[in-house]
Amino acid sequence: MFPKATTTWDIHRVQNRIAPITRTSTILLEGLKDRTDDAVWREFDSRYRPILLAVGRRLRLDPSDSEDAAQETLVAFLAEYQSGRYNREAGRLRDWLAGIMTHKVQDSRRRAARQEQALRDAAQNGELDRRVADVQQVMEEEWRAALLRQCLERVRMEVTPQTFESFEMFALQQRPADQVARQLGVSVDVVYQNKRRVLQRIRELLLKLEESW
Repeated sequence: MFPKATTTWDIHRVQNRIAPITRTSTILLEGLKDRTDDAVWREFDSRYRPILLAVGRRLRLDPSDSEDAAQETLVAFLAEYQSGRYNREAGRLRDWLAGIMTHKVQDSRRRAARQEQALRDAAQNGELDRRVADVQQVMEEEWRAALLRQCLERVRMEVTPQTFESFEMFALQQRPADQVARQLGVSVDVVYQNKRRVLQRIRELLLKLEESW
């Protein structure tokens, strides 16, 4: 079973493609030690910024605040990592990023509260605390969603266009199997086989990507 965030097969999120993985997180982190290696930073940024932006949106930050929180999180992580404060043995990379993001979300909420004078009673403050506490959960869900997008891109390159189109129409768009079969000129059984084949490959890739991220 996929996590809750990825079982809905939200087609818009799934088709929001990101750059394929070219290096594992371990190799990226090693590369970040070289302050002159802009290519490594760009790859690190392109992999994790979309996740942080999604977390900001899920926590209902304004677009500009989401951008600021993501940027500040990445910059703060880089500074902590290059100064030797990040210990990978003490926790996962996404947990470390979530911890930094939590502080950035809190800062953003405080700024908004001061500007709008919107948090005047305990109920509002309680809602703020609940949303901030959810950063870890939202990060985990968005992280898994990003992994799923990576898996879909890899599977798309591995199978025939018709196989992936069949899967996309049946599993992602949730169109009836007989309708998909007629449109593609295949049997209903083939439509089900394509779904099983692609899902199995996605599960295999998820296990591998978990190790590299």
